[in-house]
Amino acid sequence: MKSLFFCAVFFGGVVFTSNQTRLEGLAINLAPTSRQAAPHAVPFLLYSVATGALLACGTAAALAGIVREEA
Repeated sequence: MKSLFFCAVFFGGVVFTSNQTRLEGLAINLAPTSRQAAPHAVPFLLYSVATGALLACGTAAALAGIVREEA
C-alpha cells in the first residue's frame, strides 16, 4: 500500500515537472533573442532532469508494489 502512495506522488510530480518543462521550453522558443532566452535554460534543464528522475522513481515504486503483492 505504501508503494502505491509513493507511486502516485512520483507520477503527480512527473505531471507537474513535465508541464513546467513545457512552459520553459515555450519561453525559450518564443524569446526573440538568445539573451532573453538564456534565463530559461537552467530551469528547463532542471525540470527535464527532475521529470526523468521522478518517472524512474515512480516506475520503481509501481514495480515494487507489484512484486510485493505477488509474493
